Amino acid sequence: MQVWRRYLVKDVSGRLVDLPARLLDRADDGTAPLPAYAGRCVEVVAAVLVGDPKSSARLAEMEFTKLYFDKSGFVDAAKRERMIRLMLESCVDRRPPSAACPDRDPLAHRAGTARDLLTREFGWDPKPAELNAVLSRLDPARLDREPKVPGHALH
Repeated sequence: MQVWRRYLVKDVSGRLVDLPARLLDRADDGTAPLPAYAGRCVEVVAAVLVGDPKSSARLAEMEFTKLYFDKSGFVDAAKRERMIRLMLESCVDRRPPSAACPDRDPLAHRAGTARDLLTREFGWDPKPAELNAVLSRLDPARLDREPKVPGHALH
């Protein structure tokens, strides 16, 4: 059994196009830019597939996120660091603030603020048609079995 990553990027026309993992990896580690994405924020589907790539590949995980590129076409390191900081802050305290005294629980308030910022800056909530388009490309058998609401993990 094999495990591999696959990325789909929403282009300017709204279509989902493949972005080879090796190209994204090179833009992320600073070895080769992606000039087509220079200075842009793009919506990305990051998927992990398991199985035989030619016959029985299954979608194991799927995330919808926004990815920022710097003016040269590399993944924006400052935005990546901000996303990681917000992810860590969002985990500080998962309890909701007390309805009676939200100011008395600063950790919950801080975590909630970080989650809100993380969603606003890096989240992509796909429309049902977009989700169906992704599933039809990555794992058509899931279209009939899965609920139409994706998870919102961000990486």
